Amino acid sequence: MGLFDRFKRRKALPLPPASVPAEPWPPEPVAAFPDYYQFEPEPQAEQPAWMKYPVTPPKGHIIVFANEKGGVGKSTSAFHTCISLCNAGERVSALDVDLRQLTLHRALWARQESEREYNVKLAGPDQIMLVQQNENELEEKLRMARIHSSFIIIDVGGHDSPIARKAIFMADTIVTPVNDSFIDLDMLGRIDPRTGELKTLGNFARLVEHLKEPGMFLQPKALDWVVMQNRSRNFATKNEKKVMEALEKIAPIAGFRLVPGLRERVTYRELFPMGLTLFDLDAIPELGRLQPKARDEIWAMLRALNLPSAALNRAIAIPDETASVAEK
Repeated sequence: MGLFDRFKRRKALPLPPASVPAEPWPPEPVAAFPDYYQFEPEPQAEQPAWMKYPVTPPKGHIIVFANEKGGVGKSTSAFHTCISLCNAGERVSALDVDLRQLTLHRALWARQESEREYNVKLAGPDQIMLVQQNENELEEKLRMARIHSSFIIIDVGGHDSPIARKAIFMADTIVTPVNDSFIDLDMLGRIDPRTGELKTLGNFARLVEHLKEPGMFLQPKALDWVVMQNRSRNFATKNEKKVMEALEKIAPIAGFRLVPGLRERVTYRELFPMGLTLFDLDAIPELGRLQPKARDEIWAMLRALNLPSAALNRAIAIPDETASVAEK
């Protein structure tokens, strides 16, 4: 049958009787057209199993220690947080994205050497190493780490970089240590030294403000930004009080909260190169005395972070009997 014959056949189709009321538009295909105009529905492919069942969301809580000002104690705070979570029984992964120094990773490697030297077993995290050092690799490594780790600790270098911005964007908690110096505050906010008024937000505060807004659509809860005053003295000076007052002015505008940090102590500087904390002195008592006040200082810092860890909260709530005896 040629094309012209098909056209003539379509022209010869009978019209519906005039007495039949008009069908609503659009007409039903079965009532208005013959059977040879019907099309069989195409069989639909069966959905794979991973589309039928919901995927378990990642459980890892990402904590990023970041400040574009160097020398404020980021690596020391990250190390103590990491080891404290491990001692509490949490599974932790650690990542250092500062390739020039790798301070956090070097402390963790030194911790393994101390284990072999003193023949002790010390709790420690799983270390994540980046090969290509780009944002895609960071995202992939963090996605895998969040499946089996409860916490991922990231130490970011003291400068702006694309990989640092990606880490901040994926963070659940950002910890920014600062020293008692108005120079350190410039990254958070510009304070007039004569009047004490806030002029404008600093570069790092604007960066976090820019990165945390689009992240709200991807994260189940709001980003928690914490600023801790690090390396303060036992007796607050006039300058320290001014810095605290300046931070209290910047906090509501920048969107962070203030928590206590680690004071300036010689014991931190002595133990950190060996990859040890004050809590490791129970296993290696020959390295020094317990120093209960310094222990309480670390617990206070962890308590203020409000981390989602029942094991850590139990460890913080339990009084340190050994420290109490040593203090007496």
